[in-house]
Amino acid sequence: RIATWSFDDRTGPEFSAEGRGAYALEEIPLTVEGLDGIDLRPEQIAHVLRDALGDGTLTLQSSSGSPA
Repeated sequence: RIATWSFDDRTGPEFSAEGRGAYALEEIPLTVEGLDGIDLRPEQIAHVLRDALGDGTLTLQSSSGSPA
């Protein structure tokens, strides 16, 4: 889980090149439906995450370590 986010600390050519669009942290539900609602790239990783969510091998853990 991302605890903090600083736009000023981002570095790299993807952030400085004109015409690359915006890179913003977008909070979504950790569900197959949540992933389907965004354009997650690369598509190969999107498939891995959807499969893991669908079969229950990827779950959201609370800070106490128990499932949320």
